[in-house]
Amino acid sequence: MKRVCVTGAGGYIGSWAVKLLLSKGYVVHGTVRDPCDETKNGHLKKLEHAEERLHLFKADMLDYESLCAAFAGCSGVIHVASPVPLHVASTVPGLRIPNPQVEQLDPAILGTQNVLKACSKAKVEKVVVVSSGAAVMVNPKWTSDMELDESCWTDIVHANSTQNWYALSKTKAEMEALNFAKRHDMKVVTICPSIVIGPMLQSTINATSLLLLSYMKEEGRARGDSMENIKRPYVDIRDVSEAIILLYENLESNGRYICSAYTLTTKEFVAKMECLYPGYNYPKIFRGQTSSASLNSGKLLKLGWNYRPLEETIVDTIKNYEEAGFLEKGKPFPSTVTF
Repeated sequence: MKRVCVTGAGGYIGSWAVKLLLSKGYVVHGTVRDPCDETKNGHLKKLEHAEERLHLFKADMLDYESLCAAFAGCSGVIHVASPVPLHVASTVPGLRIPNPQVEQLDPAILGTQNVLKACSKAKVEKVVVVSSGAAVMVNPKWTSDMELDESCWTDIVHANSTQNWYALSKTKAEMEALNFAKRHDMKVVTICPSIVIGPMLQSTINATSLLLLSYMKEEGRARGDSMENIKRPYVDIRDVSEAIILLYENLESNGRYICSAYTLTTKEFVAKMECLYPGYNYPKIFRGQTSSASLNSGKLLKLGWNYRPLEETIVDTIKNYEEAGFLEKGKPFPSTVTF
């Protein structure tokens, strides 16, 4: 029975990757900050087959030895762990990170280096590194009529000068992963999801779920009834996890893969939500329209990936938010996060 380790197992993407691996019969190692923290990781222990096939390891991406222990005996590693600021989907990325080097850049870049070194030591056969569409799209050369593929990269100088620390960290970490693979003849594949939405398994809110909640709740919006009409790419969390496992299992997967399903303006997305779930406090005024280049997932589709209808994502997500109590007034927005 093959063993696969998922870093950042308790997070939004990591949790779904663990769930899918367990359902497919894998023994799963999961790295978390504290295996005893039931608030952050208790949901993992409740997953089907977790009792017999899930092993949680206390690890930090900046602690090489802890990663070596977690990867021992694993044939594959899915590297998800990387800081995601709560405001990452907002229009002012990087603005609220007091110490970006310590809080964002080092954990992402040095953490990826440590993961790959530990994979090499453990003789891991294949690594899937979860990057981001932010490593593709942040480039002043890209115009709104362009369709971006895997040859397109975020401009590091531009990301640094605009203090887009998230995009900078994901770009440099992904470049390091692919270069490490070439230098050490290691099988490394990277995946770049767009804005990931859909139902959560974890109990603590994540950045992109806050974005969707801001479409439905006034306290998540900086200007009450109005929002900027930004054109954004989206993909369902379940489709992302399926893409990750596909890339791990498919012998022909190589290089990087964009993973995105739909591109809509805020107005278009809100209209779909309101049609399916009327009665919530949706914005009524949409200011301007900010366009950006679109993402092309053709390479991933050719490998056999599929994505579900957007309406299914919206229905399942809002049901999840209702059950979690996130749509009640006053929850769950931190006072510093608005869109």
